[in-house]
Amino acid sequence: METNPEFTRYMDRYFEYKGQWDSPSKCGLKIVRRKDGKTLAIATEIYRQNPGTPVTEWVAPIASQILHEFGLNPENFIFVEHTPDLKSKLTFYGETFDLVTFDRDGNKFNNPKWKRLNREEVDLLMEE
Repeated sequence: METNPEFTRYMDRYFEYKGQWDSPSKCGLKIVRRKDGKTLAIATEIYRQNPGTPVTEWVAPIASQILHEFGLNPENFIFVEHTPDLKSKLTFYGETFDLVTFDRDGNKFNNPKWKRLNREEVDLLMEE
């Protein structure tokens, strides 16, 4: 089972964040500045390369940190959580994409809500 995803169409750098209890953590990240002025961020779980808190468990603080570090407008911010395919026979280890929306408290996100997307929908989000 592959546990160290490579850079792909959905991940072109690592992003470090402080996870739960300030534990050093990291995920894959791709930032796409779209033609319509919106910015898409794709955060990819990197499994064993992540020494700390998984993306799903810390999604709102990760999105808030990306917003701040890249100087993005929260009104024009789209966030997708990506879990790569681990090449397992178990279906829950397959590739998933989720559009995550948040409530906002100033420039901090909270109360995440996930909506499953397919690969084609994510590709369209990247092109708009």
